[in-house]
Amino acid sequence: MAKKIIRKKRVKRPSRQTNWVVLSAIIAGGVLIFAGLIYLAIRPPDSNAVEIETLESYCEANEDACVVQGNDSAPVTVVEVSDFGCPHCRDYNIQTAPLLEQQYVESGKVRYIVLPYALGSGTIPAAAGGMCAADQERYFEYSQAMFADFDAPDHLETSGIERAANTAGLDMDQFSSCLSSNRYGSRIQANRNAASRAGVSATPTFFINGQIAEGALPWANFQQRINALLGS
Repeated sequence: MAKKIIRKKRVKRPSRQTNWVVLSAIIAGGVLIFAGLIYLAIRPPDSNAVEIETLESYCEANEDACVVQGNDSAPVTVVEVSDFGCPHCRDYNIQTAPLLEQQYVESGKVRYIVLPYALGSGTIPAAAGGMCAADQERYFEYSQAMFADFDAPDHLETSGIERAANTAGLDMDQFSSCLSSNRYGSRIQANRNAASRAGVSATPTFFINGQIAEGALPWANFQQRINALLGS
């Protein structure tokens, strides 16, 4: 008997066709993304964008917030942020600040700005006292007296603050009235906020022509930085 051959019926497979609609959508999407990236790269700055505020510009906009010493047109500006309870601030102000004043501020090469500041609530009265001393144009004398009296047990108390003010030669009736009224408490808080926005998280912190420098830097370090900016 002959073997019966069964032929399998071929199933016709549908031919693959390019889905031009989907492909066109993908290409169009890619073109849009690429165009968006180009726009972001070349668009002008947003006039409403928030810029980081420098302490120098903050002091210029708030003249009653800071204490300035030296030539306004000096080529170098140094901003100091210190706390009257900070031992490194004491070291800087006793050892280095007088040298900087003698060599650079008095010669007109450096404009020196102090932002009265407090790291915490415990030193706000002393910082406010600095503002009261500035009212009598004797902030730096008060600051030196405060740091010279650093080790006194009542250093940051009203008695210690008033002792420093007396040493600085202030009118004590005027000073005591200013201090007891808490006239500058809110200003010190505003200064703290401004310092935080500028990147201050510890004391002492300095800004030398806008460049931040932290810690009680040795005198040679200040000389090197300032001389480099002066081109000498």
